[in-house]
Amino acid sequence: MLYLAVYLIFMKFIFHGGAKEVGKSCIELITNGNRYLLDAGLKFKEHGFEAPFKVFDLPHIDGLFLSHAHLDHTGSLPLFEHFNLICPIYCTQQTRELTKILLKDSYKIARIKHLHPAYQKPDLKKVYAATNIVNFDKEYTAQGITFKFLNAGHIPGSAMILIKTEGKKILYTGDFKLSTTKLMTGARDSSQKYLTNGDLKDIDILISESTYGDKTLPERAPLEEHFLDRVAEVTQQGAVVIPVFSLGRAQEILIILAKRKWNVPIYFDGMCVDMTDIILKKDPSYLTGTATLRQMFRKVTLVRQEQQRQKIMNQRAIFITTSGMVQGGPVMEYIENIWGDPNNAIFLTGFQCKRTNGRTLVDEGYLYLKGWKTTVRCAVEKFDFSGHSDDAELKTFVNLLKPKIVIFQHGDEDAVNNLCTWAEQEGYRTYGPAVGHEIDL
Repeated sequence: MLYLAVYLIFMKFIFHGGAKEVGKSCIELITNGNRYLLDAGLKFKEHGFEAPFKVFDLPHIDGLFLSHAHLDHTGSLPLFEHFNLICPIYCTQQTRELTKILLKDSYKIARIKHLHPAYQKPDLKKVYAATNIVNFDKEYTAQGITFKFLNAGHIPGSAMILIKTEGKKILYTGDFKLSTTKLMTGARDSSQKYLTNGDLKDIDILISESTYGDKTLPERAPLEEHFLDRVAEVTQQGAVVIPVFSLGRAQEILIILAKRKWNVPIYFDGMCVDMTDIILKKDPSYLTGTATLRQMFRKVTLVRQEQQRQKIMNQRAIFITTSGMVQGGPVMEYIENIWGDPNNAIFLTGFQCKRTNGRTLVDEGYLYLKGWKTTVRCAVEKFDFSGHSDDAELKTFVNLLKPKIVIFQHGDEDAVNNLCTWAEQEGYRTYGPAVGHEIDL
């Protein structure tokens, strides 16, 4: 019994997903004999998906903290109901409402591909009933720990999660953007406030994303102008298809396009329509461009039906649509219509995971359309409008906080290793775990 009591005072992190990979983020925190999860995502693959299935063998979970709504952080929620592992779920209002829409879409994908019984019915009543809405910058107590959600600057509703337990301060960044964008107040501005009020002082353990941990992103202002110039050039003779992530990127592209007047119609299609509607109606915390977004949302033509889509296909126009990695959705129909004409263009606007259509389109100039490998003849260009911090910003944030321990995850192996090497040279106690690894503290 003595050994058991000693063991229980140790703090432990178990990485069930999102470690040396981008996708299925899920970290288990064991503290004071309680068990918590930081996110519970999915990772879609060519013929199925990966989930942190080992979590559902656990005897109980005392709480689940959701950093934001993207499916690589929330997509496993249906499994909690399926395996009867419902627990208190903590997230912001925006995250709760936006997750609802994203999970409905994941149901469609899962049903079509027969991926898992948990995705056979669009019913998450127990999960939603277990959700506790958390306000930004307010401290809460649950099961012997205190926690606070801080602005992450990534997408609407996104939060870094500050946890205090066993006399330690843990900061889980989720996905975060240090600099301010057209849509979001950056975490840098918020961090100054958090340092002043003490929230980010004396951080013991920093668990940081590392999506762009080995890359430098271009400066926003010139990138936006280049993007607008290219859209203007192409639409003089052809059409531009802009694949977007429905949450975050779609809204930011609308705000950027508002900087100029266009003599061609702008069509807004896919799940981003519902997402934008929710963003404009719910908690506006840390949003920067809502007035412009609302104005543009009224100006563009919203596409809601297949029949409407077929009527507009052959126009010289700007088509903004999902999915952002060209893996499905309305974007496939638009690309099928424009890929063979050099006067047209596909402008990718965000991170492209390995083995996705978007990645092969950028790297090798082809994609799969209706199962056929197709080398496109239209122009293809990628613009890094990322909602993540790049290598320099990640390092700046670590040095700003000066944590006693830093753990890098949510990044490809090269990105994680690059940051770990740097942090060790800077004198930080550093970890770069892989899936399945445990860290005892």
